[in-house]
Amino acid sequence: MTVAKWKQQTTKLLQAGQVGESTDLDARLLLEKVTGLDQIHQIMESERILVEEDLKSLEHLRNQRLAHKPMAYILGHKEFFGRSFLVDEHTLIPRPDTETLIEEVLRFAQNKPKEALLPIIDVCTGSGAIGITIALELGVDVELSDISKATLTIADRNAVALTGHPLSLHKADLLSTISQKYGMIVSNPPYLTTNWCDEVSAEVAWEPRSALNGLGSDGLFLIKRLLEQSAKHLKDEGVLFIECDYRQTNEVAALFKQHNFKHITITKDIAGHERVVWGILACTNN
Repeated sequence: MTVAKWKQQTTKLLQAGQVGESTDLDARLLLEKVTGLDQIHQIMESERILVEEDLKSLEHLRNQRLAHKPMAYILGHKEFFGRSFLVDEHTLIPRPDTETLIEEVLRFAQNKPKEALLPIIDVCTGSGAIGITIALELGVDVELSDISKATLTIADRNAVALTGHPLSLHKADLLSTISQKYGMIVSNPPYLTTNWCDEVSAEVAWEPRSALNGLGSDGLFLIKRLLEQSAKHLKDEGVLFIECDYRQTNEVAALFKQHNFKHITITKDIAGHERVVWGILACTNN
């Protein structure tokens, strides 16, 4: 079978299986992963005959995609804020919506002395995409925390690959075993309800449920704990940024107020949905 014929066949199969919205691109990327041929060379070598070994590998990957396995897991990486991050099935796949969180952090940090922001920690770091991106954009080190050892392994690899050196890692249940006080805490914690988890798409269902389910009837159990802990782990005038679901932002903002935060702000993502809640911890004069 030729390169062109395999791409055509795969595109049709993915379309018939209602897999994703970019079947042409998926077919091309699967082909590139196995053969090393980029888009230009796939066109130039469209009549190249694929060897049996490549066809077996391609069929294996195609079957995974037909089972709605996300392309990010098949390829082993995902772009976020213009950089490529390693991901696997232990980590949540970074999403464009989460770039809103980065943009809010950068907007807040603008024209502020770096010393006032430090130290910074990314809680529930997953692949490390949020913390590493902030580290690179601000030119500072950011600590990374997650309850999963396997996830921290991926975050560590991303940190070294992208920053050139390891970042401090904490295997912790939120901030429960950390004694440090921070100038900034950022987090994209699990926040879906059990029902919302059951309703996710076939692709999202491949992602670790522990990274999605925020527990409790409202999905806010972990966020409530994080806010309680953050109030104790932030310096006076320290800032907390949390990503959550648009159906929760008002409740989360109320929790910020309850825990003595001020200048509480809700920000919309690129789709126009409320996505990020942040606030500054009021000075306690202690």
